[in-house]
Amino acid sequence: MDHDKPAPAPSPSTTDDPAREPSRRAMLRRSLGAAAPVVLTLSSAPVAAGQCITASGFVSAAAFHSRPAQLGVLPCDGLSPAEWAHRAPYWPSDVKTNTRFHKAFGAKTLTPGFPESTTLLEVLQSPMTLEAHITAALLNAYRGGMERPFDTPTAVLLIWDNIRANGGFYKTGDPSSQAPAMTPGGTLQWIAMSWEL
Repeated sequence: MDHDKPAPAPSPSTTDDPAREPSRRAMLRRSLGAAAPVVLTLSSAPVAAGQCITASGFVSAAAFHSRPAQLGVLPCDGLSPAEWAHRAPYWPSDVKTNTRFHKAFGAKTLTPGFPESTTLLEVLQSPMTLEAHITAALLNAYRGGMERPFDTPTAVLLIWDNIRANGGFYKTGDPSSQAPAMTPGGTLQWIAMSWEL
C-alpha cells in the first residue's frame, strides 16, 4: 500500500440526493437478474396437485370454498397419458400396449372417433381424452404406489363404470343417486390430479 497518496475525494453519495436514490425494487431487479421469474415460477405450484383426492372432496372443494378437500395420506405419483405413451416398453407386465380399450375396460370408448379396435397405446396418444386419462390411471394402479381411489385396477375400472353410467361424467356415491355429477372438465381434472405435480 502506498500511504503517501492522498485519498480520493469522496464522490457524492446517492443518498445525498433523494431523487437519485435507487429504489429497493430496482436494486432487487439488478441483483436477481433473470432468476426472478424462475424463482416465482417454482414457488407457484398448485397446493393439491400430485395428491390423491376423493371425488366428493374434489367437488366439495370446488363448490364450497370453506371446505378444504380431503387429501390422501400419501402423494400420488402416477404418470400422465403422454408419459405412458412414451414409456410403452416399461408398462406393467399385466397390461400390453396392443390390448384393445374395450377389452381392458369392458366397454367401448365414449369419445367419438375411436374405433372398436383402438388399443390402449392408441388411446394414450390422444392425451386430452377421457379414455387416455382413465387408461393412465389404470396403468398407474397396476404399477402400484397409488392412493385411493386410484390404488387398484379394480377401483379404476369402477371409476370408468361410473363415468360411463353417467354419460361421461363422474358422479360421487351411487350412480343412481341425485347427487350432481362432475363436469367433463372436472372429471378430467380429478383423474389428472393423480399425476400432476
